[in-house]
Amino acid sequence: MKETHFVTIDENIRVDIRFKLEKKEVVDFAINVSVVNEDKTEDVYRVDTKHVHLHEQKFWISEKPMDLEDDYSSYKKAFLTKKEEVRKNYKKWVENYENAKRKNRR
Repeated sequence: MKETHFVTIDENIRVDIRFKLEKKEVVDFAINVSVVNEDKTEDVYRVDTKHVHLHEQKFWISEKPMDLEDDYSSYKKAFLTKKEEVRKNYKKWVENYENAKRKNRR
């Protein structure tokens, strides 16, 4: 099983993508968006297949993960869909997170 890992940093935003392929199929993945501050990083968004099932966390809403296992026919489809969703929305999500933090929701 081959693991591939990409990290992109845009200003103070880190996007971390990891996935494992087995026979050209995605069998495990994690996509994380975080804010990089001077002394730490803060999670903003995560979707992954860790802990036995596919789940997503939008930290500006709740730290509790949302189960997505029944929403996709395969991890490959989930990975491709969520990767594109992150590409389109990560800056907006960081803004939502920062606004929620200022309002003391988190």
